[in-house]
Amino acid sequence: MTVNLEIGNFSGLTILTGAGWTHNWGGRLAVELWQDLIGHKDVQSNPRVRELLLEENCFEAALGKVQEAPFTPTDRVVFEHALLDAFLAMDREIARVNRDRWINIYKVQDLLSRFWGQRGQNVDTAYLFTLNQDLWLERNFYNQYVSGAPSATLPGLQKRPNQQWFTPDIGPYREAFVVQPLADPAAHTNPRGCFNVVKLHGSFNWRTSDGRNELVVGTGKTGRIATSPLLSWYWEIFKSVLSSGNVRLLVVGYGFADEHVNAVIADAVDHHGLKLFIWDTGANLRDRVNAAPHGPLIWKGVLSTATRPMIEVFPSSQDETEEYRRIWRTLFG
Repeated sequence: MTVNLEIGNFSGLTILTGAGWTHNWGGRLAVELWQDLIGHKDVQSNPRVRELLLEENCFEAALGKVQEAPFTPTDRVVFEHALLDAFLAMDREIARVNRDRWINIYKVQDLLSRFWGQRGQNVDTAYLFTLNQDLWLERNFYNQYVSGAPSATLPGLQKRPNQQWFTPDIGPYREAFVVQPLADPAAHTNPRGCFNVVKLHGSFNWRTSDGRNELVVGTGKTGRIATSPLLSWYWEIFKSVLSSGNVRLLVVGYGFADEHVNAVIADAVDHHGLKLFIWDTGANLRDRVNAAPHGPLIWKGVLSTATRPMIEVFPSSQDETEEYRRIWRTLFG
């Protein structure tokens, strides 16, 4: 898909989050989602799906295999139902407020709001990209007005009457949370003038007009994206923003396992001056990035890295730490 995009006058700064971001608030990493799936009662009652998961400890690979023979449509329904139940449980954990060691959400919101840019820069558009299909941003990204940024929006989606996102008051998950993409989002949505939250792999609460889940997990992600007008449009936005020239990209909690994501980042590094700030708490970051698809080229674009857990950077005491100041100076200074 090729479209002409007007990405607006954005600050030249953007962010890409992966599962490691939401993990700070109880989100599940891939290995933990496998644990959820193998223990699900419907999976335990289905010998074929249970055996598949016992043999394949990567749940995304297992999901890819269950789409083909000898697995049946019933097997696929069991797997997908268990996966949606895992996302619902994750959402209940993300929505929980009575935590002992609570990350200072106001400083996190301050960080995200800075991607709108500084006052006086004549910025009219911003982009936050995520590979996550959870509702962390919808539940936690508010208070942008403090920095002069507008409220966030989900481009290309049809909101139901009275449906609200980006507020702390949306409450427990319910059927009213289901959202349907526009049939032709590129023709009917203009990202310019908005603070755009772009969920590159969809969301567990999105449904197509024929009732299918609009989320990308498993193998064959590129093909799945190509069949979705919304997600293919999102992909063009992602490429256009990163290749717009001398962009700084904060990558948080993404393990560089997706070839199609890495290819866009690597091309922007190689041809358009993209610089990356990678925030990753795991060991041997350089080796892991270099071992990933397109990794050596991605590493050449590194501006800096951060390795401290988010609770140390944004403590519940609400102190502004030196590490946050360093991240802020490196990205925005």
